[in-house]
Amino acid sequence: MNPPVYKDLIARLPRTFGPALNDQLHQWELLFPAEQRQLKAQMDWLAALPPAELKTLFTPVLELEEKMELPKWQPGAAGLSIHDVGVLARSPLYPQWRQQVEKVFSHIDDAVQSSGVLKPVPRLVASVLPTGLPKPVDPLWPDLAELGRWVQLDQPFLKVEAALVPAIAGRKIPASLEPEESTWVIECGNRLSTEAGAATSLSWDALEKVRREFLNRLNAISRDIKSADQTTGDLKRLDLRKFLDPRTAESPRLREFLRGILLSGNGSLVFNNSFVQWAASEALRRAQPQVMLAGFGLRQKLKPFSSVVLFEDQNRSNPTPDQDDPAGSLTDAAFLAQYVYLAAQRVTAYQRNTVSIFAMEDLDRVLIVDPRGKQTVPASMTASALTDYTRQWLTGI
Repeated sequence: MNPPVYKDLIARLPRTFGPALNDQLHQWELLFPAEQRQLKAQMDWLAALPPAELKTLFTPVLELEEKMELPKWQPGAAGLSIHDVGVLARSPLYPQWRQQVEKVFSHIDDAVQSSGVLKPVPRLVASVLPTGLPKPVDPLWPDLAELGRWVQLDQPFLKVEAALVPAIAGRKIPASLEPEESTWVIECGNRLSTEAGAATSLSWDALEKVRREFLNRLNAISRDIKSADQTTGDLKRLDLRKFLDPRTAESPRLREFLRGILLSGNGSLVFNNSFVQWAASEALRRAQPQVMLAGFGLRQKLKPFSSVVLFEDQNRSNPTPDQDDPAGSLTDAAFLAQYVYLAAQRVTAYQRNTVSIFAMEDLDRVLIVDPRGKQTVPASMTASALTDYTRQWLTGI
């Protein structure tokens, strides 16, 4: 799909919209197919809106912009610097501006959804907690259990996933999707990636070289905005291919997606489970794969006097040997798995048509939330029955 041209439309939109939209259009080839379809549908809908309705839609945002002391961005400006973002965020009117922007995009997305331009497909999001965790004392995911049903399996999930994952990854995808929208695996280790075969995969362990490079450069930042902007700019230009496995390195989209994950904070540079949660959430928002498999892992105990808050490598700060933290891993992974679910529910493509599976590899039961209602989920399943259930949901056969 060639990048569309919306220069005249962008000139009619609020000043704060231009840099972000121009940045997306300038990097069109780096957007995932779902992002391209969504952005084009949004802009086409706005372009077709009568001038009076367009003005009415954006009036609250325009009125707030008039009262805010904003940088003098040029109409063709692409992207915002850390300084520009800081000016916007420090404005006393920023909370009201953000609220009005969210209302505008909610209105646009509802209109696009109602138009039928973007066709819904059945989806699956599975979060898997690792083996080696302590047996939960309290029920896992009690809030989600109210929406779904715990299913008794005939064996621990660790054995079930060996057949389930390749069956899901090897399914036929809908004609409306491109291959890179089929199955994504984001995990700490590499077991799910290995089982999923040709799926798009990102592994915390496999990314050690690029994570360390980012950490080293970020730790050299001086305490001023200019230094932060300079380092961020350098990292945005850094050639990642020499740090990555061949499959990841050869995909410009995947490389830039990963760069964004590592630059966006949220602990993804220093905590394995935070990486899984944040990368999965961003992939759901941006790439919108039909299937997302999020594999959490065992974290290491935090060491005294390490500077992890400052993106420090705690092994450099404190050379004592690493120790697994099973209890802390259970707490973190359970919460972060629920965050992945919530991230999916914020994306229109996943609302009301996504089966969500929550599993712990050592347990012989899984929690399933099915949009058709908990009564559609059997109380017990064999491994083959669970595989059939997920494949039938995704393919209709």
